[in-house]
Parts: sequence; C-alpha cells; structure tokens
Amino acid sequence: MKLTYKTIELDLEFPFRISRGEKFVSKTIITQLEHTYNGQTYFGFGEAVFSEFYGENEDSVSKAYKHIIKDGILQNIDLFNEQELQRRIGSFGGNYAAKAGLNIALYDLRAKVLGLPLYKFLGSDKTKAPQSSYTIGIADKETIVQKVKTALDRNYKILKVKLGSSEDLEMLKTIRSLAPQATIRVDANAAWTYDEAIELIDEIKSLDIEFVEEPLKLDSSEEAYEKLFHKSPIPLMADESCKRLADIEKCSKYFHMVNFKLTKTGGISETLRMIHAARALDLRIMLGCFTETNISISAMASLSPLVDYADLDGSLLLSNDPYQNQLFQGNQICLSDKLGLGIDLPSII
Repeated sequence: MKLTYKTIELDLEFPFRISRGEKFVSKTIITQLEHTYNGQTYFGFGEAVFSEFYGENEDSVSKAYKHIIKDGILQNIDLFNEQELQRRIGSFGGNYAAKAGLNIALYDLRAKVLGLPLYKFLGSDKTKAPQSSYTIGIADKETIVQKVKTALDRNYKILKVKLGSSEDLEMLKTIRSLAPQATIRVDANAAWTYDEAIELIDEIKSLDIEFVEEPLKLDSSEEAYEKLFHKSPIPLMADESCKRLADIEKCSKYFHMVNFKLTKTGGISETLRMIHAARALDLRIMLGCFTETNISISAMASLSPLVDYADLDGSLLLSNDPYQNQLFQGNQICLSDKLGLGIDLPSII
C-alpha cells in the first residue's frame, strides 16, 4: 500500500472569524493510498485538516506521513485487518489530523474494493441523513447581512452563528430579523466566563436558539460548568471539551450534546466508537468540521445518518473546492451512490 500526500490552499468565500481569530484561506493536506487488490489497482482519498489549536500544523502532519512511509508501516498488510491497521497507526502518539487523513483514505479504499458507496459500507441509511447547518462567522453588520442573504438565497435553512465578540447580542438580533423562519444555533468557541454566558443565554432565549455550543472558557471550573448546565434555559453542546473517547463521560455531566470532528477523533474508526459511547450516555450527537474540502466532509456525511445533527458546511465556505460530488441540496445532505466517498476522480496526486 503506497501513501502519497500534498498540501493545497483554498480561498474562502468570505473571511472566517471566530472568537480565537480570523482567516481568509484554508490550507489542508490531501492524502492518497494506492493499493492493488486481486490484480486491480485502487486509489483511496483522505484529508488531514490540521489545527494549531489542537497542536498540529502542516509540518507535524508531514512528519507523521514521512515516518509512515520511511518505516513501511502500511506494507504487507490486509486492507480489511482493522485491528492490525489500528495497532500500526497507533504506534505513534498524537497526530490525530494525520491519522484522520490516513483513516479516511483506508475507508474510501475498502468501500471501492467492495464496490460500495461509503455510507453502505458503514451500514448507514442515507434517507436518515440530517440537514446541515451553514456557518455565519463573526463580522461587521454589513458583512453579516450579506452572509445571511447569501445563505437564504442558497436555501440554507439552518444557520450556525459564531459568537464571542462585544456585539454578540446585536449580531444575533440582526440575523433573526433577516431569517425569521431559520433554525439558529450558536457557537461561542469557549469565549465566555460563567457570568457572561448565563447573562447572554438568558437574553437570547427569546430569539428561539436551538442550542449553544461550547459557551465557557476552557479554564472554567467544574463548578461553573455544572452550574451553567443546570441553569441554562437553552441546551448546551460540547466541542472543544470533547476531543477523545475518554472525554465523553465527563461531558455527559455538563452538556446535553457533543460535537465530533475528524481532526479531533483521528478518523472514521474512532468517530464510530465515540458515537456508540455517546449514545450509551444518552447524549445527542453532532458531526462537525473545519473549513475543509468535500473529501473529509463526505467522510463525515457518510456517518451522519447515525447522529442527530450535522454541521458539515466546511466545503460550502470555500470558493474553489476541487473535489465536488453534489453532496448538498441546500442544507440537505444527499449521499452519493458512487463508490467510496463519491469523489469521482482518478489519482489526484
């Protein structure tokens, strides 16, 4: 099995700002696995979406892949031997974005070898795929109006609003006035103290907000998390607080929902385990993303029938995603019956 990879840089349709910063382009690493099975050569595609917030960058992902190639970690192994593959890939610690890029490509390969779309290989029912939200980042009022009108013109009916600025309340009021029928979700990206959170949540409850994602600063006390959990009139979702499988039990004490992303989990295999664990603790589940291409978005979308919510608009926020597969009709995820991820391309590296 041969691993190759390349970095690509893609423009964003609008500048994307959250409480931690702003960006204008998205850089990501595309992975490709070439494998011959029963005399036929197949290509599996993946994507490593690195984030400095989670301790990874282009250099760390590249070093991980160089290590895999140099040490022959993927040589002489059965493509379907998940146990051995996990043992070998798990032999180097951390590097969850790099592992995700590799794991996605493995699943794409497996599904193609078996002649199946990935959602069927995973045993999910594409008719149960949820609608995805469309993200409105922090911006000035003029840009907010432009973004919301663009979303509504494209038939996006669920809006996820990034908060964490001094204009949070006014921004939300503007969006609600422009989109009175839309479902609105709020994501603070760990921006608020307890006092700020409870005050703002009390103020926005009249705006019909579906849930609030990661409201508290990550250094908040457990007492603050517990107090907000019991006092908030709007359901709370964990994102930055829930990175590993081991985090889910703790999050079940302070949140009603959890958000899984491939960059955090390390791939489809671990995401599946985390979905089952969250279900066992009666947590509702969302699958999320960063600004990334349709390769990794399609991987999570293939799992989306197994969960309650989707925030898989990362490729929709790009102006020039090269890996299209007609995954969306407005907000609705429409899983392809093409093989694997549904990215109908030959070798891409």
